[in-house]
Amino acid sequence: MRYHLKEFSDRPPENEQALFNLRHSSLRTTIERGFGVLKKRFRVLDAEPFWSFETQVKVVLACCVVHNHIIGVEPNDHIMENAMNQVESSDPQQETQSRRESIEDSGLWNAKRDEICQAMWSDYTRSGE
Repeated sequence: MRYHLKEFSDRPPENEQALFNLRHSSLRTTIERGFGVLKKRFRVLDAEPFWSFETQVKVVLACCVVHNHIIGVEPNDHIMENAMNQVESSDPQQETQSRRESIEDSGLWNAKRDEICQAMWSDYTRSGE
């Protein structure tokens, strides 16, 4: 099954799995780019976390708010341009899971993924995207 965005450029998705993979890949790329930009601007996000999870969430949200304010005030921000260039040229880091964790997660997530695939495909074929 095609998975990377560049593999979808020549033709549209042919089935629900291909459509899911296209949208998943696009979303993942966008999220990774966003976090990459934030980590370049706010080095505290790139360090080993030493706060509680709840505090980490608040710090990320605060960084998003400050970042959006900076972009609103200075749309031609050099830090943003440099960060985007670096993020686009770097390889995304892959997280690893133990085999046991992967097996435990896979059953639940496969069912959820299949449910999402079916819903996406129904909407896609109905609307003629």
